[in-house]
Amino acid sequence: MAAYLGSDPVTRMLLAQMASSLPQVDIVDHRLLRRGRFAQIVIVDCRDQAQNKYGRAKLSSELVQLALVAEGSLDRRAVFSNGYSDYLLWPPVEREVLSRLAACLAEIARRSARPFFSADPLVQDSCDLLTQRVDQQITLSNLARTLGTNKTTLVNRFEASFNCGPMTWLRHYRMTLAAARLRSGHESVANVAESLGYENSNNFSTAFKAFHGLSPLRYRKMVVGREKPA
Repeated sequence: MAAYLGSDPVTRMLLAQMASSLPQVDIVDHRLLRRGRFAQIVIVDCRDQAQNKYGRAKLSSELVQLALVAEGSLDRRAVFSNGYSDYLLWPPVEREVLSRLAACLAEIARRSARPFFSADPLVQDSCDLLTQRVDQQITLSNLARTLGTNKTTLVNRFEASFNCGPMTWLRHYRMTLAAARLRSGHESVANVAESLGYENSNNFSTAFKAFHGLSPLRYRKMVVGREKPA
């Protein structure tokens, strides 16, 4: 979920339309956050902040914030010195919007080590085992048997910890690792796929795109090759 923090609904709608190919990014009006909805990305419209156009919104530091800036008045140093993760230019170009939102997803994935930990000993033992065997094929039945429990108990305990079952947790963990490996820019997609238990790189690419919204090659090109702060 991404929140648009500004006063122009047309801008929000255009950005949402451009981002529609990224299944993890649904850009909504910021006022919906007050109704219990959660966002990890906030797009702050700096075009209508005349006196302090690069001031960050006073929101949780856990949120990734982007500055929306008119192309002719962009000051990269001001954007980054004010703590923004990145910026979007207005008028927007779809490829650029997707590239920068993909970078935000990568940053969120980088920060997401904590959700892979559980205080439940059975769940944490499962997580430790799955991470040790991330390159292997493992079934729910085999996992439960190895841990001396049954499938129902294991699934219920995972649901209580992560709101998903063990196999979904493993898929998320693999995709987070895959994104980190691709950001390094050194390994081939085939090597990354094999190291994460995918015998077929096409299957890996399909899974990666379903999770991150971009193919592995496009993701790496956009994230690694994106413009750095001045």
